[in-house]
Amino acid sequence: MDFQLIAGRPDTKDHLVFTTTFAHNNIFYKAALAETISWEGHLTGTYDVLLQSDKGTQRLTLVKDRDGNHWRAGDEIEQVGVISQDVVDLLAEVIKEVRS
Repeated sequence: MDFQLIAGRPDTKDHLVFTTTFAHNNIFYKAALAETISWEGHLTGTYDVLLQSDKGTQRLTLVKDRDGNHWRAGDEIEQVGVISQDVVDLLAEVIKEVRS
């Protein structure tokens, strides 16, 4: 799975923002992921995701489970639709790859 990092201004520390594309179950996805930042400017440990396919567009938050090893979709009110855990696992793999 390929990804493209998105850089910000050269004089500030960038928070992780990237785009990726992948196919799963014969569906092609495009995703934009960004580390979630609180209103106070602190990282929250989650990722905001905009996920697009020919089935539509979903906005969700990825949250690490309590064990710290697995990701799940958040349950915030603004989340659009229900995403399959298989797709969440694919997004988690690209986060791991980008972070390394």
